[in-house]
Amino acid sequence: MLKKIIFCFGLALLNLSANELIEISDAYVQQTPPNAKNTAIFLTLKNKSERELSLVSVFTNLSDKTELHTHTHTHNKMSMVRIPKITLSPHTETRLQPGGLHIMVFDLKKQVDADTKADLTLYFDDNSSLEIKNIPSAAMKK
Repeated sequence: MLKKIIFCFGLALLNLSANELIEISDAYVQQTPPNAKNTAIFLTLKNKSERELSLVSVFTNLSDKTELHTHTHTHNKMSMVRIPKITLSPHTETRLQPGGLHIMVFDLKKQVDADTKADLTLYFDDNSSLEIKNIPSAAMKK
């Protein structure tokens, strides 16, 4: 019984650590035209800790399928590529933005319009997580 209590307490501390160690700003979901199946989520992650952390997966209420992506430039061609993690160095900001790192959202449950608000749960390699509520949508920036 004591092991179970210690384990649960440890999990609570891990979840708390992401809330204290990672600061989120500038989060938004890309609006979509009618019948679009995919979109992207952009944000800035600030690692306020002394240790490296990695974002390894994301869940959103917009869809059941998300992936971490980046863009690569090869032979004058830009391509999106799935990546296993986004590494957050200590005391740095990592920007997820168009043309770079981003969260790809597939098979949308409905169109992302001006009224859409997204909820996200970010999962890190240290088994911690961070919930973000009511992320606004934004039209394509030109």
